[in-house]
Amino acid sequence: MTLGERIKECRMNSGMSQEKIAEIVGVSRQAVTKWEANQSAPNTENLFKLAEIFGTTVDFLLSDNKEQEQTSAAQIYQYFKAEEEKKKDALRILKKRNIVFALIIVSVYLLVYLTGRIIWCDIETNSFIGWIVMSKPSGNHSYLYGWLLSSNMFIISMIISVLPAFWGKHKFSVITTSAFVFGLISGILFGPNPAGEFIGQSHYGWAIWGCIFVISIVIGAAVEILSKRRLKKSKSKD
Repeated sequence: MTLGERIKECRMNSGMSQEKIAEIVGVSRQAVTKWEANQSAPNTENLFKLAEIFGTTVDFLLSDNKEQEQTSAAQIYQYFKAEEEKKKDALRILKKRNIVFALIIVSVYLLVYLTGRIIWCDIETNSFIGWIVMSKPSGNHSYLYGWLLSSNMFIISMIISVLPAFWGKHKFSVITTSAFVFGLISGILFGPNPAGEFIGQSHYGWAIWGCIFVISIVIGAAVEILSKRRLKKSKSKD
């Protein structure tokens, strides 16, 4: 008899419904249904709760045979060990995915950086290393790109977008990276100020980019918080 079949048998013998079991254990009815259908298994804590509710032992719930020789402690240990291995495997996969995602975000920033170099930096008068690192951008529409580099805002923005990706905050990283690119394009297009007002050295691109990027940080953080809450609700239902 499987674990799910034994849970169902104990529940029916006790005269309780799936809803009642779910209420006592603190899970959804769907979770109990999945346990009884062997589609998922209760964790160690819930397994002890079920044994207490049914007035039996974890040994009995886990055993395939009532006369199984294996002790209760050994069975619990094996069950717990299997759960821990699953968690470790899932964590390793998650870490690899986060690293790959972070590298993708870095690649987007590097692509923007190189694109700016190609458009506004003269490679013919510099060595390749000088062109990549030292040459100053010049020409039409180069103001905002040059300001991002000289003020180190390019690097700071990249760090702000990349670091959260290592902790799985992918939505935040995507939103801020997209805002960086959109803000750069918007600043280039709408930033020039021919009238020469007193703010921004005749160019408002820095302000346009800054507003867009700061707003994206707030939006990204809000999206991550809401996503975390939805995930918690979804897990509680399962």
